Amino acid sequence: MATLEYLRALHTTIGSALDDIERVYKSNNVDFPSLDAPLTIQDASSPSEALLKNDEIIKASNYLVAACGQLSTAVQNPFFTLMEGISACHVTSSIQILEASHTPEILRAAGSDGLHVDELARKIDEIRAVNGPVTRPLESWRLAHVLRLLATHQFVREVRPDVFASNRLTSLLDTGKTPEQIRDQPLSKYDDTNGVAALIPMCTNEAFRSIAYFSEWLLSPKEGTNYATPFNYAYQTNENCYEWYERPENALRLKQVGRAMSAGRQAEGNGSVTDKSVFPWDKLPTGSVIVDVGGGIGSMSVQLAEKYPQLRFIVQDRLQTVAVARDVWGTKHKDLFDSGRVTFQAQDFFEAQPTSYEVPGVGTVDNPAVFLVVRVMHNWSDKDCERILSHLRAAAGPDTKLIIVDQILPLACCDASESALAPPDSPLLPNLGKAYVASYHFDLTMMVQLGGKERTLREFSDLAAASGWQISNVARATGAIWAYTTLEPVGA
Repeated sequence: MATLEYLRALHTTIGSALDDIERVYKSNNVDFPSLDAPLTIQDASSPSEALLKNDEIIKASNYLVAACGQLSTAVQNPFFTLMEGISACHVTSSIQILEASHTPEILRAAGSDGLHVDELARKIDEIRAVNGPVTRPLESWRLAHVLRLLATHQFVREVRPDVFASNRLTSLLDTGKTPEQIRDQPLSKYDDTNGVAALIPMCTNEAFRSIAYFSEWLLSPKEGTNYATPFNYAYQTNENCYEWYERPENALRLKQVGRAMSAGRQAEGNGSVTDKSVFPWDKLPTGSVIVDVGGGIGSMSVQLAEKYPQLRFIVQDRLQTVAVARDVWGTKHKDLFDSGRVTFQAQDFFEAQPTSYEVPGVGTVDNPAVFLVVRVMHNWSDKDCERILSHLRAAAGPDTKLIIVDQILPLACCDASESALAPPDSPLLPNLGKAYVASYHFDLTMMVQLGGKERTLREFSDLAAASGWQISNVARATGAIWAYTTLEPVGA
């Protein structure tokens, strides 16, 4: 295809996708949500927001984003594209400052007129003073330059010179708490939230520092070092990331990471492991036991338990995690925990599973109906994952199912063994490029911080075969590359 023909094909894709979006919204007599308007709890249930989960809107939006990304790259001066890529770290750092300074909450309180950076800096310092005297006040001109970069990337709005206001992206980082609540209880900022704001320190502290050492660790490590990951190299420790979080001095970070894990559902698109189309949860007999392996504080088990009250859930994780799980939840879902429908069990998934499970209201169970492994596999190397899955295979009965919820990365080229996300004869990249580029970023985050990775379908199939399982079904969420993979024991 000639270059101009390719550009025209992308332009046509953009126009067609926009036509589909416009048709659906106009047929429902509502407008598409505005980027300039912060998203409130009330807005989240509006007809306009509800349509964003419409399968047709999701597909059209993905095609639109993919085509715009390819078109801009194709026509932009290559040097500027390169400079944008190598300096993207400043966007990450600025988002980190935005969240850590509690600016989203302060700007929400200021309203649509926004706040001048002088007043914003003063309010930020008021909250900072909770930790002791502020020895170096925040200089408003520095804050203005940070926010202007973010406004250029449309994370905030500059409504007048040096006056900034929230928009839709800013509100994603808003915990819903008032600046006064954060000032009075700074350690509880992420409690009772959806976890999105807590993702920022999780992805910009240890991960950001590890990424900075990736190239050196990979290509020219210091003589005498043999660290397993860039994280180990950066922090000069042989502990894995989770062991490092469990140090007493990192207790707050561990709590933040636990809360951030609940944000994973935001990335699952128009689907959930709780859907009957993913797995027939409603067909399982009453009292069936689901073991949530590496389940953290139990976010996924809670969702399933609320939807399928006939089932019982055991959330397994390290002792340090399950010990704080109830405290993290506070009074939420107290009935699930008190009734025993959701229980917690300290269990290292690198060790053999118990020979039986004691389940409140059910009794002793030898083999679970389902092992559920949600957003765990990408944390670990193939060798480690094989150990985890082999232990589950040893504890499985002939009818036990294994459900893995993880991203399955599409290839960036066409391949007969995989279905492309792009439509046939499309100018779009088979994996839809920019529409899902964050997943490929996250792949490398797993690699540098944990020694894991997001896997392709081929890699998952090989891993299953090596540990005594076989894939029986793969269901993809619409609007995401998260996959719900059901496996059965080989030779059962």
